[in-house]
Amino acid sequence: MCGIAGFNFQDHSLLARMCQAIKHRGPDQEGYFEDERISLGCSRLSIIDIAGGRQPISNEDGSIVVVYNGEIYNYIELKNELLSRGHSFHTNSDTEVIVHSYEEWGDDCCARFNGMFAFALWDRHRRELTLARDRYGIKPLYYTMMADGRFLFGSEIKAILQFDLVKRNVDLEALHYYLNLRFVPLEKTLFRNIARLRPGSLIKLDGKRIRFKRYWNLVPTFSRHSEGYFAERIRQVLHRAVERNLVSDVPLGILLSGGLDSSAILAFASQVRTHVKAFTMGFGEATDEIEHAKFVAQAFGAEHVALLGDGDVLREYPKMIWYADMPKRNLYPYYVMKEAHKHVKVLLGGLGADELFGGYEWKYQFALDIEKARASTPRKLRMLAARNTRSLLDHLSGAASIFEVEHLHELKRVANIDSNLQLYSQVLSLDEVFHQKYLQKIYSRRMNIDRLPRVPRVFWEYFSNQLGFVDQTMIADFSVKLPDDFLHVEDTMSMANSVEARVPFLDNELVELAFSIPSSLKYKDGTGKYIFKKAMEGVVPNEVLAKEKQGFGGNIGLQFSKEIAEYARQTLPDGYTVKDGFVRKKYISDVLRHRTSVNLIKHYIVIWDLLAFEMWYRMYILDKSPQPKLDLNSIS
Repeated sequence: MCGIAGFNFQDHSLLARMCQAIKHRGPDQEGYFEDERISLGCSRLSIIDIAGGRQPISNEDGSIVVVYNGEIYNYIELKNELLSRGHSFHTNSDTEVIVHSYEEWGDDCCARFNGMFAFALWDRHRRELTLARDRYGIKPLYYTMMADGRFLFGSEIKAILQFDLVKRNVDLEALHYYLNLRFVPLEKTLFRNIARLRPGSLIKLDGKRIRFKRYWNLVPTFSRHSEGYFAERIRQVLHRAVERNLVSDVPLGILLSGGLDSSAILAFASQVRTHVKAFTMGFGEATDEIEHAKFVAQAFGAEHVALLGDGDVLREYPKMIWYADMPKRNLYPYYVMKEAHKHVKVLLGGLGADELFGGYEWKYQFALDIEKARASTPRKLRMLAARNTRSLLDHLSGAASIFEVEHLHELKRVANIDSNLQLYSQVLSLDEVFHQKYLQKIYSRRMNIDRLPRVPRVFWEYFSNQLGFVDQTMIADFSVKLPDDFLHVEDTMSMANSVEARVPFLDNELVELAFSIPSSLKYKDGTGKYIFKKAMEGVVPNEVLAKEKQGFGGNIGLQFSKEIAEYARQTLPDGYTVKDGFVRKKYISDVLRHRTSVNLIKHYIVIWDLLAFEMWYRMYILDKSPQPKLDLNSIS
């Protein structure tokens, strides 16, 4: 695991600063490659072939050079195939496999890699730079092309910002998405001229010309088999996936909540390794899962390590946002990674299982209820009801108090009854995608509502098909929310603490299997992850199968009142979010002055997101130093 950076010109001092800015991603070794056309740098976290895997790595004549962040889990199989084709290897690292795979298969090599990766590869003969990112967006990669043709890239945005000529301007569309979705989607970042390479994609830079290419797309191929068949296949494939993810030359462990997903990983890991460490985070609250996780660990003969945090969000919050490169509310994985770093360099977790096997029950039930309502209501009547409700929604969104959100939420269901896209993006949100007219109460002068894009367009490509609503929902969750929110947090918070976070559920073989299983077997009879639970019968204890799903992060209203509200009152009303014209002071003041109420949860979330943006804005936009101070007093 590493941080990588580079550009298409010469400047050793800049390259060193870029690598230093992401040193936390790879504190074990720095390496550089520089010629008259390209500069590549790497800060390496040594996991496999510790001595021989130093980067950059090149082929025999030095014509192909790569810097790389990630792990290719099938590198041994690929290496054996390449050896049979006449390639020579000088290390035991997976990095060198990338070099020779490119020599053999060109850009098609990316589709052969089973793992998580982002790499930059320089082909001297073609004078061409290739940037590529793994299928599912586990590892990040950002880039910018300047007006004069200078091109820079990095594993984190802060590396690119080491070049003083990169402008620090807020992308208002990205901010609009962030305040509605609670994350920045697709290729967007909060910087107007810095983009994120999308999952399953690569860039070819030839001189000053950029070409984009999708080397992988999710194409479900649903098949008809019995429950028993799919359950057995899940067991077989997940076992292989976990085994692949256990390859490491350094200590590793399992991030164990005691829930189904992490327990399944521990179950299969304990079949492969004789000594496994399992880590559980707690904050001394009633909702902590330490005791249950300890029971699961004991069931598999694993060593259980309880990690205790004090839960003081504010003290560490600026640091978390700095590492995340973007404002975020739920950055709690930082705590577990910080404590786990004292024990291991690699952690396996259960991220991705909900998206693959149907873990969001309320979403699928809503989708089925909508399809049932459509089937029982004549189209003309639905159209009439939708048209009239849209008129009422438009009126109330402009006229109603900011505190009247819930009934507007209900009206959206009727107004968009025939649009899966609108229902998904405006109703099936854990938070609130606000109506355009309602945003007039929140946004200030710089956020020109008429020029901002409609939020649903983010998900358009996942609903422009003939699949059922449940399938569309699962695919959209997997393709957008998972990489741009959950995986982004997992990567940045683990790498902040020099820990490699692995996600065995996002194994190519397992993903392909999951999207061959009909959604009717994932959500069945009101039960989410139905077929996965069937598969895990006899693999994990019955207590795990019966345990209700519990998220990591706790009660929003309680957290807000305990940790955030007072600091928000001190910071936001006269902060730069208001002064620089992004959000209305009246909106912020109205929410903060109102008595605490469960009906304001969605507004508390917005205020928390605005507080995160305020901190990010001061660190990333106003403070142009290479390393801002990361304590509350320095950014207040």
